[in-house]
Amino acid sequence: VLNVLTGVFCQNAIDSAAHDQDLVTQSVLAHKRMYVKQIQHIFKEIDVDSSGSITIQEFKDHLENEHMQAYFDSLGLDTSDVWTLFKLLDA
Repeated sequence: VLNVLTGVFCQNAIDSAAHDQDLVTQSVLAHKRMYVKQIQHIFKEIDVDSSGSITIQEFKDHLENEHMQAYFDSLGLDTSDVWTLFKLLDA
């Protein structure tokens, strides 16, 4: 009987861990979608001439905005080297 109870307990623990991993995966994907939407919104703001492309000058101008700098910092992107960041995003 003890072996059966141990087996049931272990199986429940395994099932619970798998369920937790699914929740973590769903959370990561939801955060990714949120970041993509935010970046799309920011890029639309940067594209002042609505050309569908962002020039280095448009990018530079918007990176002078401290809100924009803070947002990129929150993503772990260093805005001090504008050209490198622009090429990284353009790749």
